[in-house]
Amino acid sequence: MKEKYNQIIQFLRTYFEKTNGKGAVIGISGGKDSTVVAKLLVDSIGKENILGVLMPNGKQADIEDSYTVCDFLDINYTVVNIENAFDELIHQIDVSKITTVEGNEENIPVTKKALTNVSPRIRMTILYTIAQSVGYRVAGTSNASELFIGWGTKWGDLASDINPISQLTCSEVISLGDYMGLPYNLIHKTPADGLTGKSDEENFGFTYKELDTLIVKQRNLTCTGRIQCAFTEQELKILKLHEAAYHKDHVIKIHY
Repeated sequence: MKEKYNQIIQFLRTYFEKTNGKGAVIGISGGKDSTVVAKLLVDSIGKENILGVLMPNGKQADIEDSYTVCDFLDINYTVVNIENAFDELIHQIDVSKITTVEGNEENIPVTKKALTNVSPRIRMTILYTIAQSVGYRVAGTSNASELFIGWGTKWGDLASDINPISQLTCSEVISLGDYMGLPYNLIHKTPADGLTGKSDEENFGFTYKELDTLIVKQRNLTCTGRIQCAFTEQELKILKLHEAAYHKDHVIKIHY
């Protein structure tokens, strides 16, 4: 992990110097990803240049973990509760109508899945508003495992100016967190999205270990053109998720 750590630290220093970024804004969830990214930022550009933003939607059961991260890293932080913004936004959609070409009015049915993506988009709006106001950059916290299957919200938590862990699998993020001496209970905390009430693995139907094993196999295939063993049935299912998530990582621009 030492080599990866040094590479990321140098990359961050170079990025902030080239972009004239005064510092970084990062959403602190209390999970391993935001904890590791916050630590990398502290080590690269200094704790005085980091602003953590806690954004509960009403009451957050594990909010104390977020405070623990900020206290442990000794960084500045602010709390912006998104409950009122969330409720009002949904209310305005609920009372709005679609006017059809025939002159009829219809309600807009907000699906459960669409509803879960509202909070991440509100949070990213807050991060960018704060960042632009203070001259900071927004740091992303999505790891390679999540990105591989599109486990994130487009224009929500997947949006950022720079993401130090985008090339690290979940397993590698944990190893890096341990290497940097971060609190064990935060780095090895069961990953959950905080939206569905389930752990990530319960939502996936497979484990991060299975996902990371596939990613390594896929990397080897890309580099060498061959793999040691055929894809399993589970891995083929994961690869379908990867294909379905293409639109989240690729914005198609048409050139005339």
